[in-house]
Amino acid sequence: MESTVMYRRLSEAIESLKEAEIINDAGVSNLATLTKLYHAMIYSLMALFEIEDIGSLTHADLIERFEKEYIQKGTFRTDLLDALRFAYNFTHECDCAHMKEPEDKDIEYLMPLAEKLVRMVRNSLSETK
Repeated sequence: MESTVMYRRLSEAIESLKEAEIINDAGVSNLATLTKLYHAMIYSLMALFEIEDIGSLTHADLIERFEKEYIQKGTFRTDLLDALRFAYNFTHECDCAHMKEPEDKDIEYLMPLAEKLVRMVRNSLSETK
């Protein structure tokens, strides 16, 4: 059965997706859109692993765990891992003031994959009820 933590984290993922769509549709900023998509994916992983407080874990730790427990076992496809790494690399630049603005094609690439990850995590959690 879904725990409160899983439900809350999945809700945060869905909300981040909605916010990304609003920001993108308004043409505010590709970086803001990409950041929201990245948060949606990270919240999905936190739901999957039932993580309430990230503590000393890093996002890289979560992505690595996802790769070991879900990608390598064939539960999720590698395109989702590639999308996570793409967004991670974009959002973890050393100097935010000089961070490159993502292009429209970057958002077009990432949006459906972020949606797919959230949907697949939701379905996976529903199956474990």
